[in-house]
Amino acid sequence: MKDKQRKKAQRKINKNLRRLNNAILADNLWRGRFVFRQTNAYWSRFDDGSGGMLTAVVEARDLKTGLYWEFIIDNYDMGWRLFEKANTFIAEYSEVWNDISLVKNDTTNWKKVKWIPKTKLFG
Repeated sequence: MKDKQRKKAQRKINKNLRRLNNAILADNLWRGRFVFRQTNAYWSRFDDGSGGMLTAVVEARDLKTGLYWEFIIDNYDMGWRLFEKANTFIAEYSEVWNDISLVKNDTTNWKKVKWIPKTKLFG
C-alpha cells in the first residue's frame, strides 16, 4: 500500500521546485540558466503515525558552466529553505557576479539547452 502522507509531502516538494524553476525561467536576467531538481528522497514516518518527514536531495545546476551543488531540504522547511539555497547557489557559488557585463550581454535562451554534464561539486 502506498503511503498517502508521503505522496502529499512529495507533491509539496514538487510544487515548490516547479515554482522556483518557473520563476528563474521567467526572470529576464537568468532566462532559465539555473535549474533545480530532486535526485533522491528518504521518508521517515513519525512513531505516532501522524505523518512523517520527507528529506529530499536537490541538485542545483548552472546550465552555462555545468557547475552543480547538492543540498538537502525537507517537507517542513520547504518554502523558505529552498529559495534560500537557490539564492546561495546563484549569488555565491556560481560566481556569476564576478563580471556583470557577461551576464547582462548574454541573451541565450536557456530553456532550450540540454542538461549538461557536471563540472564541479560543492558540498
